[in-house]
Amino acid sequence: MKAFYAEEQKRHDPKAFLSSGAPQPNPEKPERVERLLAGARSAGVTIERPNDHGLGPIAAVHTPEYLDFLEHIFARWQRIDGASAEVIPNIHPIGRGGSYPASAVGQAGYHMA
Repeated sequence: MKAFYAEEQKRHDPKAFLSSGAPQPNPEKPERVERLLAGARSAGVTIERPNDHGLGPIAAVHTPEYLDFLEHIFARWQRIDGASAEVIPNIHPIGRGGSYPASAVGQAGYHMA
């Protein structure tokens, strides 16, 4: 079996997530990656760096709205007065049958909830 890992993944270090409306420490830490890699290696799994295939395969499975959201949400979020340091959804739409939200907060809930 193979597993794919890139060193850039260690930069994923969110500080908190919301649980019942309260910020909680996020378990997704670079140290967790090290434990997972060690466990995989001890099980005989080969760890390989993934190839870069560009945006084509990503665009084939994600909407243009989602890709635009990912590209721009952090800068938009930082312009919100009193916003958290990280993008954390606090609106959780049901069904998503309506129109696409225009606000950064609405889009965070739409895509991340």
